[in-house]
Amino acid sequence: MLRTTLLTLIILSAPALAHDDHRHDQDEHEHVAEAAGIRAVHAWVNATAASEAMVYLDLENTSDEPVTLTSASTDIASSARIVGLSNSGGKLRFEPIQQMPIAPGTRMTFAPNELAIQLKGLTQRLEEHDTFPVTLNLAGPQLEIVVEVHSATAIQHSHMGHQH
Repeated sequence: MLRTTLLTLIILSAPALAHDDHRHDQDEHEHVAEAAGIRAVHAWVNATAASEAMVYLDLENTSDEPVTLTSASTDIASSARIVGLSNSGGKLRFEPIQQMPIAPGTRMTFAPNELAIQLKGLTQRLEEHDTFPVTLNLAGPQLEIVVEVHSATAIQHSHMGHQH
């Protein structure tokens, strides 16, 4: 009897498992963007009602040539810029970075209190689980990424429901 019940549960759960796999493929597609030898993974931001937010992600240069990130833009903010945390006279602050070269075969991590894409003049609240597009401008091509909104207290990208 236990064996029959277990077999029935396995058979009934098969469609749900198949659906879960499909969702994983969709997550993988949404969380990874590639163009001209640059691969962007895990783009995320904290939920906020403020007018400013920081976007974090990993950028990999999979090409044999250096690639330069020059700027970013999005429709949900009046401005977007690349910033890095600096210590000037004992005060921590974000300084704009005009160009960010990424050497061949290297990975650049944009993380809290290190590097970020600073969005100013947000035109909407960033609600947990929402997504929005950001364009990364490289010296040459553009790379469209999808940014996922995490909780207001998140300190890193959540891999819940997917892996890369």
